[in-house]
Amino acid sequence: MEQEKYDIQKEEDRFVYWFFSEGPKGKILKRVQFQHMPELNRNAFNLTFGDWDESTGRLNDRVVSNNGDHLTVLRTVAEVVHEFINLWPDAIIQVQGSTPSRTRLYQISIASFWGEISRDFEIWGEVGEGWNPFRKGVNYKRFLIFKKIR
Repeated sequence: MEQEKYDIQKEEDRFVYWFFSEGPKGKILKRVQFQHMPELNRNAFNLTFGDWDESTGRLNDRVVSNNGDHLTVLRTVAEVVHEFINLWPDAIIQVQGSTPSRTRLYQISIASFWGEISRDFEIWGEVGEGWNPFRKGVNYKRFLIFKKIR
């Protein structure tokens, strides 16, 4: 992906990453968290992403920042996923937007960079009651991302 990205910081807890979005609204702290879900599969993780709210000490995945840098932010989140999978090569990462429109935005981004993404990763999407390999033009409820076995 040739898209610009932000510098990523990793907390001591290897499941939490953060970076700053920079734009007309200033510097906004973004956070990416991976929640381990061993009850589903010992390698399963759920990805959550959003603005970090200092006043509540919580991640807000519903806020719309409108900082004019959404492609850079999405590229940075993709880089976080890549780094995480390098640490956990057997990880299966579930991704779903906090709203249907955000899930759609993720789908559009995956489709836009599919040539590069598909070299290293398998992505499956949930349609109805089943999971299928990602295909452009299909609307998915959520995604599973995992490293390709070579």
